[in-house]
Amino acid sequence: MRLEGLSDSQTAALERYWGPYLEPDSGLAIHRTVTVCDGGPGGWLEDPSPGEIYRVEPLVAPECSLTLSYAFAVGEDADGQWKVALAGDAFEPAFQSLENAARVLTARMAAENGGFAMHSAGVLRDGRAWIFAGPSGSGKSTAVRRSKPCVSLGDDFGLVLPDGAGGWRAAPVPFDNMPAVVERPEGSLFPVAGIWRLFQDEKTRVERPTGLLAATSLSSCAALPWAMPDLAGPIVENISRFCHEGFFGHLHCSLETDFWGPLRESVGLLD
Repeated sequence: MRLEGLSDSQTAALERYWGPYLEPDSGLAIHRTVTVCDGGPGGWLEDPSPGEIYRVEPLVAPECSLTLSYAFAVGEDADGQWKVALAGDAFEPAFQSLENAARVLTARMAAENGGFAMHSAGVLRDGRAWIFAGPSGSGKSTAVRRSKPCVSLGDDFGLVLPDGAGGWRAAPVPFDNMPAVVERPEGSLFPVAGIWRLFQDEKTRVERPTGLLAATSLSSCAALPWAMPDLAGPIVENISRFCHEGFFGHLHCSLETDFWGPLRESVGLLD
């Protein structure tokens, strides 16, 4: 994704926040060019109430379709140009609004390319991506921390794409809950060993749901489908295809215990 129109201060903030993921000229093919602009005051969701979950909502109008939040709007204008408009009177720093807008754009990109984005965390181990999905508080970040020295693929937001040959690959992303990303795996896409939805339990075990149950369970972890109503159907279809072609399981465990043995055994990768 190419971002144009960034101010010097916005570029500097993203360089600190995204670290090695912000490259002036990566040499990679550009999926979408997005212009960042000043949206002026007003026209946004009202500032959040104390304890409110961060809201991102669609705004469908005859002339355009936008994804809107407290301090940003992202969408395609009448000329087919993609833009991120930042509120001029925002309560949050511009780089945080840019990150949230980038999450929307990344989730859209995944769906457009046959994949999906998730509320998930992942690590790189044995050359494969091991992904932990679930809502806030399910233990995703803890699973990443307890998987060291595995390299993190992101501890809050995951991205999975088909490889065109019946397999699936995961991309590392900079959307962490850390104050700055300091490490990035060498490579852009890694074969997916599996996706496990986390359930806290005293006894460690892996279940493998199938069919509609699997698709429904993993769909509940999808990132932002309600904010992109034009892609909600394809997202569910892409997730259903992954559950048929890839490995999706339920990991019941206490993350204070060793869960890697059952994980590797569940996909037949025991040493």
